Amino acid sequence: MKPSPGLLALRRDLAIPLAILGATILVVAVVAWQSGADAGPADAAPPGTVPDERGSTQSEGSTTTLAPLVASGPPTLVVTPDDDLSSLVATSPPGSTFVLAPGVHRGELLEPRDGQVFTGRPGAVLSGAVVVTGFQARGAMWVAQGLEAEGRIHGQCSGDSPRCSYPEDLFIDDQLLTHVDSAARVGPGSWHFDRGADTIYLGENPTGRIVELSVVTHAFRGDADGVTIADLVIEKYAVPAQEGAIDSRRDTNDLIGGSGWVIRDNVVRWNHGVGIAATTGALVEGNQVYENGQLGMAAKGAGVTIVGNEVYGNNTVGFSTGWEAGGSKFAFTQGLVVQDNFIHDNDGPGLWTDIDNIDTTYEGNRVIDNTGAGIYHEISYDAVITGNEVRGNGFGFDAWVWGAGILVSTSVNVEVTDNLVSGNADGIVGVDQDRSDAPASYGALSLQNLSVSNNVIADNGGWSGIGQDRGDNAAFNSANNRFFDNSYTQDGRHFFWLNDPRTYDEWVAYGQG
Repeated sequence: MKPSPGLLALRRDLAIPLAILGATILVVAVVAWQSGADAGPADAAPPGTVPDERGSTQSEGSTTTLAPLVASGPPTLVVTPDDDLSSLVATSPPGSTFVLAPGVHRGELLEPRDGQVFTGRPGAVLSGAVVVTGFQARGAMWVAQGLEAEGRIHGQCSGDSPRCSYPEDLFIDDQLLTHVDSAARVGPGSWHFDRGADTIYLGENPTGRIVELSVVTHAFRGDADGVTIADLVIEKYAVPAQEGAIDSRRDTNDLIGGSGWVIRDNVVRWNHGVGIAATTGALVEGNQVYENGQLGMAAKGAGVTIVGNEVYGNNTVGFSTGWEAGGSKFAFTQGLVVQDNFIHDNDGPGLWTDIDNIDTTYEGNRVIDNTGAGIYHEISYDAVITGNEVRGNGFGFDAWVWGAGILVSTSVNVEVTDNLVSGNADGIVGVDQDRSDAPASYGALSLQNLSVSNNVIADNGGWSGIGQDRGDNAAFNSANNRFFDNSYTQDGRHFFWLNDPRTYDEWVAYGQG
């Protein structure tokens, strides 16, 4: 039984004069309010704990204790899986710290207040899923009824994944099953959710196994400032497409969001939409973000820094990669810094700035084996792409020049320098299109002032160079787009100019090199 927040109280530091203190308060509490000096993520788990269904520890029965509580300033709360964390967050003052004890904390949708801190002890998991039981055999299927989950249907799916836009996912022993569009198509490894009948159809025998359905839409959401989220596992949230399990916005129309979030050293996995969606002034550092349904990361707003993360295996439910899926997508950013990340094996582009980004820096990233372009700067402005290792990208969409290791499309003032671009479907490519339908806050959009220099461009399957499909040759003649001082290991017609493949000698004759 989770305690009412009204049972919680705080006693001020004993050094405060007795006239202010009034009286010492004894509180019956499951959540222990402690000073920052005597509580922290490394403290031992509370007594009276037993393994939960996944082997972590959580409270056994009642952990109610009588405790004199001492604190000065915002409190620190140690929270067990039995506690109502959402209510505690809402009723605690700005700046409070919440330390999640080991175990699976289910069903929490948290809307932080300014300056609140969330951290986990080893084994602390925030899960958006419920455990499903009560399956009955029905022919070759197993059926469970009475399950209500009706999240927002959104997104464009690839042809073989027609239910990607439904945010609910089903897991058996932490393995994602394929959501098919009718009960008749259910077989081993797949399931169907009949929303109208609140019924799950499962193609595998669930006996003795843990079946979980994602139902809660977000782990963290809202536009508070100065929130910190660290050392947590965040998984299995029914996040709609284009929203994050961690999302510093109230809604998808918010381009600014809460400022100054620190999102550090978390594992963010198995969520349906985006893993982490950051906004103005955020620091996203040292996270593992993998196997989310649509994207690993997204960002909007000014001054976002994304550093030292590993992002891999995203787009597990089959969103269209041309619509929006893969490792990451950043839109409407100013001064975005993406540095020293390892972005690999995503279904779609690896790093993707698309729509009205300006002053972007991609530096020191390893971008490996993504099915779309490795680094993709599209319908945006000033960017520096430098010192990155870009290998093995683009083979999932290598028509024309779209399989580039580094791709700059219809963007102004981009410098591409000192990168290793090797073994991709295409090398380094600029594309000029008519994108007059796109936002253009900083001037008309075209491929202009592209500078590609001092890169090692080696053994890519297709081309390096420039193409256009807008009906004029300004990108070749008057837009100041240049390749120079690069090192090439490319035999044959692996260069692209005036919309045709060229040999190296022809490439040089056109003033490129």
